[in-house]
Amino acid sequence: MMALLSVLPAAKAQDHDFSNMEKEYPLLMQRYGDRLESRNAHYIFAIDISSSMTQYEQVVRESLKTFVNAIPENDQVTIIVVCDENNTNYLNSIKCITIEPMVRRSIIDAINSQQFKFLRRNDPHDGSDMFTMTSRVLEAMNVVSSSDLTFVYLLTDFEYWTHRNKFDKRAEDWASLKPLLTEKHRGAMCKYGVELAQKGVSHPEAVIKPELDAIFGPIDYQPASDAAILKQWFGHIVDEIRAQKINSMLKADWQQWLANRKLGIAIHDRRVEMTLQNPDTNLISGFTAEAVYTVEKEPTWYPSFIQIDSADVCITANYESKYAEEIHKLQGLCKVNPKSEDAVNLSRRETITMPHIGVWNSTLPKWAWALIIFVFVLIIISLIWEAMQKPQKRMTSIQVKRKGSNGVDTFNGDTDFLPYTIGEGGDLSVPGASWRLKIEPRRYNPIFNIFRKTGYYGTLESGDFADIINEMTDYKIATLQVGKTAFLFRYKRAPMVRLEIAEGITTYVITIS
Repeated sequence: MMALLSVLPAAKAQDHDFSNMEKEYPLLMQRYGDRLESRNAHYIFAIDISSSMTQYEQVVRESLKTFVNAIPENDQVTIIVVCDENNTNYLNSIKCITIEPMVRRSIIDAINSQQFKFLRRNDPHDGSDMFTMTSRVLEAMNVVSSSDLTFVYLLTDFEYWTHRNKFDKRAEDWASLKPLLTEKHRGAMCKYGVELAQKGVSHPEAVIKPELDAIFGPIDYQPASDAAILKQWFGHIVDEIRAQKINSMLKADWQQWLANRKLGIAIHDRRVEMTLQNPDTNLISGFTAEAVYTVEKEPTWYPSFIQIDSADVCITANYESKYAEEIHKLQGLCKVNPKSEDAVNLSRRETITMPHIGVWNSTLPKWAWALIIFVFVLIIISLIWEAMQKPQKRMTSIQVKRKGSNGVDTFNGDTDFLPYTIGEGGDLSVPGASWRLKIEPRRYNPIFNIFRKTGYYGTLESGDFADIINEMTDYKIATLQVGKTAFLFRYKRAPMVRLEIAEGITTYVITIS
């Protein structure tokens, strides 16, 4: 109990001094520091005032007053005095009392009152009814308005003694108390046992530590054999309370993140991997995880899938957080079991529900096969298109006008099949001409001959040259040399050119329709 004196003046001095916390947890303090004092807590003190604790009376009284003056408003306080079975109860009805200015003064008055006077030997109320003490702690926690974050401080030697049962702790029904601890408090309760036994206990069999651990879960017991050790131990209580408050807010954020995130799967190459739809929070920045499924069968050269049946698969996921180092340190201080459900465990086993899927199992990726198939289809279409083109079967009329000193002479020819020759010795013979022009169809595949056009070409087989003239503009497009071939017009398109051949003073104008 003397330990309480040591911490409580420090608590008041450090009420608004967060320097230690900011040094140890700079990132978490940035996240939670402004909410730290508004995170309400319930402090339950169970103080043994039996005759064996008389030497601590003054130190406990002053320390408790200092603590009450130091805690923030809206936090809650319960004070239980432990003596015999008829008088172990709340000090002046201080049971889950919310701190306000007037209430704070009333609690200080109660601590100064005779009701908080430690007992002397042979006092009829002397005793240590640990069963009733435990019951009162649970009652205070179960008050409707009680904060879920509860700090329980048990200041005693933990040795049971009552007038009725003496040192026989087994006479009490300890198991009946366990169901009184609600789930609301089970995960947000901090339990401390301050062992005040300078000379040890006379009846070790009456010590109730196993019973308390069975009811509340493992309690953090700290031996305090003298005032110096107690002072050192309690000197860190204020920062520890703040650490526990931060931890409670951190766990709430973690549980909310777990509830809002969405896990899924994605297929990459021959691996089925976990995906994460991260809620809009900076608590978790990313993750790494082992593959949900990896194809072990050798890949094939041809397109193929491996069918995987639906199943629930457990994998290890490591979540990334800028707070990771501080979270690890904080949970170590708060003695959080990393295997507990409410622990902020950044490395955890995840169960992924994998539906029935097919995994690609080819040496080439799907996009490569898609490209191959696309090119193949284009080639087939081009070959079909090429086969369907019949440029040689065309009803063609050819007219040659000879312009000379004797006037204009016209020569006409018709054909339904190309090629067709015009001029000297041609299908359409032109008297006096020393040139010969061949009109022929040519068919080109649009894939293999992308720069050539399917249509009609002219070849000057003999003579000097021929000018190719645009019919619409009378602009000379090209000059066709003897032995050369030039494009004239497209298949299934109307001719838009004429050819002109000059020999001396005679000009031959060739039109095709």
